[in-house]
Amino acid sequence: MNAHRRGFTLIELLVVIAIIAVLIALLLPAVQAAREAVRRAQCVNNLKQIGLGMHNYHDANGTLPPGIKGCCYGSWQVFLLPWVEQQSLFNAWNSLGSNSPNGGPYDGVLRYGGAFNTTVTQRHVNVYKCPSDPNNMTPTSANNITSHNYVVNLGNTNLDQTSPYFGVPFLGAPFGDIGAPLTNQNVGQNGTGVLLSVINGTVGFNQITDGLSNTLMASELLVGQGGDLRGFGWWSNGATFCAWGTPNSSIPDIQPSGSYCKPAVASNPPCDPQGQSATSGLITSVRSKHPGGVNVTMGDGSVKFIKDSVNRLTWMALGTKGNGEVISSDSY
Repeated sequence: MNAHRRGFTLIELLVVIAIIAVLIALLLPAVQAAREAVRRAQCVNNLKQIGLGMHNYHDANGTLPPGIKGCCYGSWQVFLLPWVEQQSLFNAWNSLGSNSPNGGPYDGVLRYGGAFNTTVTQRHVNVYKCPSDPNNMTPTSANNITSHNYVVNLGNTNLDQTSPYFGVPFLGAPFGDIGAPLTNQNVGQNGTGVLLSVINGTVGFNQITDGLSNTLMASELLVGQGGDLRGFGWWSNGATFCAWGTPNSSIPDIQPSGSYCKPAVASNPPCDPQGQSATSGLITSVRSKHPGGVNVTMGDGSVKFIKDSVNRLTWMALGTKGNGEVISSDSY
């Protein structure tokens, strides 16, 4: 006699499929969380390397690098290159750009987007990229200038470093604007450069009287899309942040021009498309794709995770280098 062979019924098959779908639905968030943990760990490592590079730069030059050199002639990203294993890229940078009265005959080609420097500014520097930001490989401009995710601290109020702002005095930052002198051609190269700074100058660790462990050095930023210049770190305002808004703040950033700010693009952080007004100054707050906060490098080189819920006054106190605030370690 032939044995009767029984197969799966349609209902049984549907039940099995439903069970598999439920298991996948339960597993997927865990997989995504694990991937984000890896990305966040890489981001922490990048910020650690930046902090170590800042300290090595300081050891060699007696000062932190400039935050920015005028509008368009380099930023900390350039000056730090030899200290994050990018000496050859630093050697390709032409630092003779200057804010001379008429711009100078070669001003255009010596800017970050000029022909003399695009060898550097069209490159993606991995240590300046956070893998949690899915948009950081998209060129910001038509000539393929790259954007990055890390910015340095330009103080507790606005990026113009003016005082007072909304009744809050500007109380100093670890990084400043050195203008665009011709005297810093060799800064950072092989540790032998001499920096003759102007305007706000550069800052040594001895000037950070609040303590290195209580002062923000660097943090994260999301790369803007559709022509939005946040994260455009070869340019001055794209390389820095201020502590007026807490991490992932809902306070709109204020950019120098409405053309630099694209709030209509859904992935972009909030911003003021009207640009800089007479009373507002400039604002760029730190932001990330990490759930609940951002990673920061402190002045002592340590990397911490600061929650979005940090008290605003505490955050602003961390943004100053010499106001004498007393900040407990459990307040952030």
